[in-house]
Amino acid sequence: MVVSGDNPINIRMSMRDDQDSVAPSPVLSNAEIADRLASLVQLLSSKKENPYKVKAYQRAAARIRNLSESLDEMVRDQEDLTRFAGIGEAIASAIREIVTTGTLGELEKLRAQVTPAVASITSHPRLDPKRVMRVYKKLGISSLDELRQRLENGEIEKLFGARMAQHIRQGLIDVHAMLLYNADDLNAAIEAFLLGPCAVKRAEAAGDYRRRVDVIEELVFVIETDDFPAVVARMQRYGGSTPVVESEKDRALFSLSSGILLRLQLAGKEDWGFHMVACTGSNAHLKKLAAATAPLRELKSGAFKSEAALYRKYGLRYIEPELREGHVEVERAKAGTLPVLVTSKYIRGDLHAHSMSSDGVDSIEDMAEAARDRGYVTPPTNWAMM
Repeated sequence: MVVSGDNPINIRMSMRDDQDSVAPSPVLSNAEIADRLASLVQLLSSKKENPYKVKAYQRAAARIRNLSESLDEMVRDQEDLTRFAGIGEAIASAIREIVTTGTLGELEKLRAQVTPAVASITSHPRLDPKRVMRVYKKLGISSLDELRQRLENGEIEKLFGARMAQHIRQGLIDVHAMLLYNADDLNAAIEAFLLGPCAVKRAEAAGDYRRRVDVIEELVFVIETDDFPAVVARMQRYGGSTPVVESEKDRALFSLSSGILLRLQLAGKEDWGFHMVACTGSNAHLKKLAAATAPLRELKSGAFKSEAALYRKYGLRYIEPELREGHVEVERAKAGTLPVLVTSKYIRGDLHAHSMSSDGVDSIEDMAEAARDRGYVTPPTNWAMM
């Protein structure tokens, strides 16, 4: 920095020139930040680090993938990251380091201490290094390419069993699906983002998620808004970066950092019922429904403010989303013999649950509170002291 005399104006201008000459660091998505934390978890686990620390970072990485707020922006704006559950000061500090430097010192230090084979495994955060290294040693391999080859020729499954083969196969491929249990938090976060920053008037989940399918490859939301292009533009900033795959005047498809897709369908008050039916039902259900009513393209022109109105117009009882799989639900809706679904109000307790003392995510106290809130138990007045 060159300073002309002691003039403070010259000093400030020179400092600004120096700052402007530094290229800004690239913006990281939440998924990229989570990947670095997940890689750290792998190495900490392989080094037999404190299991509580390992679990804390593991939970934080999973939590970060579903956040709608951009952690990169929050760090640059010097906002408090510890306001998110599961992110303490140590993990917040690690996130700030990742954003400001593009790397994580502890992760690079651990990578330098392990063999190249173990270091290469950390490029796939879902692989368990301890389990995979067993395969490396047994088969005398030292690279991911060899690992893939032994996986494809069936040698790993033959020697180590189907579970090991499945673990490696899932760890080596990009994520394109998630369990329904994991989709719950993501679905809630996206709904909040649509109703909040995107300012839509109405948003309701549809698709496989609404039918409660075990494995989710795509989340679908039917939304009402006066400015769909603005929603599409805003959605691309979800979690720091969410690329749009395709976009039309009334629908858009996005690639979420969690590995699954997000589809938005525009609807209005008059055709809300039609779009909820069309976006919720499985293809088999919609095919059977069209045979009992009219082709979907004709139904679309009708004024159905609710799903019940659409079913009722054609003499059908309302079909619960969980039943819309294309079996006999349309026939039974016409005959009035649909079954009554078992809902959460019938549940009186849980048979088995894990706390954070093992591989769960909540404390015993939190689980007891949740059980009480659900009416599972009527605890004694001094239950917290037990």
